[in-house]
Amino acid sequence: MIKNLLTHFCCLAAMCLLYFPGQSQTLTLQECLRLGLEHNLLMQASKIDLQNQEKKANLLSAGLLPDLALRSDLNQSSSNLRQSFSNGLQVEQSGVSSVGLSAGADLQWVLFDGLGMFFRFRALKQESKVKSLEMAVQANEQTALISKAFFKARALQVKKDHLDQLIRNQQKQLDLATEKWKAGVLPKQTVLQLTIEFNKSKIQWIQVDSELKNSLSDLSEKIAFSKPIAQVDTLIPTNLLRLPTSELESPAYESTLLLQHLKSEEKWLSLTLQSAKSQRYPTLAFNSSFQFSQTDNSAGFSLYNRSFGPTVGLGFRLPLLGRNQIQNAIQDANLALQWNSLNQKKMERFLNLTHQIAQQRLTGLIQQLELIRLNAAAAKENMALASQGFERGAISLESLILAQQSWLESQIQSEDILLNTLETVLDETSRLGVLKRLD
Repeated sequence: MIKNLLTHFCCLAAMCLLYFPGQSQTLTLQECLRLGLEHNLLMQASKIDLQNQEKKANLLSAGLLPDLALRSDLNQSSSNLRQSFSNGLQVEQSGVSSVGLSAGADLQWVLFDGLGMFFRFRALKQESKVKSLEMAVQANEQTALISKAFFKARALQVKKDHLDQLIRNQQKQLDLATEKWKAGVLPKQTVLQLTIEFNKSKIQWIQVDSELKNSLSDLSEKIAFSKPIAQVDTLIPTNLLRLPTSELESPAYESTLLLQHLKSEEKWLSLTLQSAKSQRYPTLAFNSSFQFSQTDNSAGFSLYNRSFGPTVGLGFRLPLLGRNQIQNAIQDANLALQWNSLNQKKMERFLNLTHQIAQQRLTGLIQQLELIRLNAAAAKENMALASQGFERGAISLESLILAQQSWLESQIQSEDILLNTLETVLDETSRLGVLKRLD
């Protein structure tokens, strides 16, 4: 069950992850999710807690099965003896030793306790479901955190690639301009301006590279990855950006993990309340025992005594003085149920409000993304034409620089908007509990 719960949030494609000792690695989103969920300490603690709870959810813990106990006692005593009998005989002796041995088996089976044993058994089972959903919520939250860290590193990596491309083009143009200046075709001012633009791009590359390294370190920490991460896969799951127009349009709030957890907790609290109420009723138990006892005395009326055999009976118990404690337990359970009901209403309002805000934000971001991608395509073609024109001497240096700046700005802006879109989708899908779709 726990394995299925974890793989619910991890992608099956990541099971083939290869390790290269001592080398940096390129990780995909699926691999990061698998590693992060497997190595997360909070998830591991929740897994152990769930396992312990599942072990406790049995008939014996609920009191539905009889309780069987073995006992044995061995004692020795020394005392001063003085006895008077009806026939006038008197016995008086000091230092009389006595050795006693007793052993037996006791069985108690509660036949009726106001149905409390049945409520306790169902409550134990329900508590396992509550902890299972808690683990699912944690896995969902960790999936969102890891995914956001991954996409942040991805955006910086793509920006760095764009700067690499621009720097290569600028280096080529600077070399060409230098040759033309030495040949007396171009003024030195053109070479100097190209050098300035080239250095600007290199400075920007250094800044982005530093941010990328920090982002990769943050991602490595989140997934507890022991090897350096060289880079991340820049491909984005195509179904991720389709979420706003499918599952997020009309979310079934009652099926979200957060509400499922609260509703499951409500059932558990209700069973706990019924179990507390059952303590007001009398308890009827079947009692049985088999006992063996033997006593050896050095003096006295009885020097040797041995007995053994079964005992069977019924026990009845009705709480009288402790009813105040029972009533307090009932009130506490009622209060917990009321808080749960308030939390459900609060969660429904929260999900509805945040969903509306997220939908409005996503609509705007997707529209911006479509436009900026059109601009990026136009800027790319414009820069290519400007580079060709500058090499032929058909356009000015200012036109070339402007075309390059427009291209770089459009690419960076495109990645920023894409990252904002992905983060908004991840936040909303995390709240609705549908991050399983990342695979």
